[in-house]
Amino acid sequence: MSGSSTTYWQGLLPAAMVGTEKMVFAAPRLAGAVGELLQQIEQQSDSPARALLQSAGVLAVCERASRQGQARAAPAVTDTAAPESEPALASDSLRITLRWALAEAPPRLQIEMLQRLKAAGLRLPASLLPMALEAGQRSVALRPALLAVLGERGRWLARQNTAWRYGTGTAALAPLETRWSEGSLAQRVDLLREERQKDADSARERLKTALPDLPAKERSELVAVLAEGLSMQDEDLLAGLSSKDRGGEVRQIARALLAQLPESAQTQRAIARLLPCLEKKSALAGLLGTKWKIEPPEAAGEDWKADGLEAERPKYESMGERAWWLYQLARQLPLAWWTAHTGMEPASLLQWARKGDWTDALARAWLNVLRISPNTAWCKAFLDHWPGKSLGESRATVLALLPAAEREPYWTQMLEQVKAGKANNVQEVTGQMAQACQPGEHVSEALSLLLLEKLPLCLTQPYYLRAVLAEVCCVLHPATLPGLLALPPPEDGKDTLANALAEAVQNNLQAIAARHAFLNLTSSV
Repeated sequence: MSGSSTTYWQGLLPAAMVGTEKMVFAAPRLAGAVGELLQQIEQQSDSPARALLQSAGVLAVCERASRQGQARAAPAVTDTAAPESEPALASDSLRITLRWALAEAPPRLQIEMLQRLKAAGLRLPASLLPMALEAGQRSVALRPALLAVLGERGRWLARQNTAWRYGTGTAALAPLETRWSEGSLAQRVDLLREERQKDADSARERLKTALPDLPAKERSELVAVLAEGLSMQDEDLLAGLSSKDRGGEVRQIARALLAQLPESAQTQRAIARLLPCLEKKSALAGLLGTKWKIEPPEAAGEDWKADGLEAERPKYESMGERAWWLYQLARQLPLAWWTAHTGMEPASLLQWARKGDWTDALARAWLNVLRISPNTAWCKAFLDHWPGKSLGESRATVLALLPAAEREPYWTQMLEQVKAGKANNVQEVTGQMAQACQPGEHVSEALSLLLLEKLPLCLTQPYYLRAVLAEVCCVLHPATLPGLLALPPPEDGKDTLANALAEAVQNNLQAIAARHAFLNLTSSV
């Protein structure tokens, strides 16, 4: 098959675009076996549309085959890999397992296995580097764990392919200033975070000097690091970024950080704007119920724009105009201000908001602030007094902000209420676990066993049971995995709850075994 494949495709496009009922389809006239096959399709097909689709399939296969034989020019190699500082994974069986995981495992399991590799002081073997870099190209979420185990050869390889540039960086043992000036974004974020913990002022000055020369994506990620050790010393830099930075995301992050500083000028302006909206009722009214009443502004202020407050409600926004204004004002205040000013605890504030007309505006604003500055009391208040479906979030968003031990009572209570035929809570808990638990985190052994006991009750939804176990096996306590691996295979035609679980386990056996194999990884393998 010779000639340009683009020319062949152009012959199919007109009829494909307008339809074979409006334009006569004629297969491309080609010499050789491919041409004979196209003519045979055109003559024997029972409809022009089918002939067109089959011809397109033949040309697609031929085009792909022709590409396989094209030699690619080797890139010019301008450097060599630095000496490795960590040993590579040596175990043949674990290398095979990791190869399978990079190709087929759930993303959560891929990340955990790479994290285990890093914790063991190991790096990826050279044979898996191209496959791993391809996986990282497809998944941004995989990159932080992957970059930590690429090693020097992996970073060198990433420099040879523009599609893998995300994996470039300096040697892990390079001097600090070299890592800052020449390292990858991930390396610089880690370096700035470490320096922020040791010397917050020095880290701030380093960032301030570098910001003018950085693209918006890098500025936003590095500015977010200022949340580490945030203080009033950071106000001047954040105030300048919030009003003058050319990147919208950078301005948004700077304003969110300023809202965590009660004494900042932005927070004080926000308080001044909101106070007229919040009215304390008379003592008599207070005896009869809520002591506070809130009403949004009647109009947007002329000075709002400087603090990122938008007078015009976005078209996609479901809230009304005044609710939109109240939401923006409330999200610029620290959560501690609400409890201090009203004298109400977080749970009481959520209940108060639910009784009024502006629940969505207040709840969304508080949740926005809670994401940036997690607070256990506020998290529990949200979970116990959920504002409703209009919030557009799930409880998993808040559960993810709690320490692991604080989440489990909610899941335990939900699972204990599960009965045969009423397994909705199982689906909700597994979904929340998958969202709230970060890769590498797992729930307690007691909760894992309770979940496994309730999972078979999803028998009426076998597809869900099979699909969910791939994620669930990644958050189960490690002590429960051997029991799953030891389950007997399902019995054909046996319609029991135990058999349903056995079938689901069988379908996910490789993922369970892979996680179990990497749990006890050490630098000796």
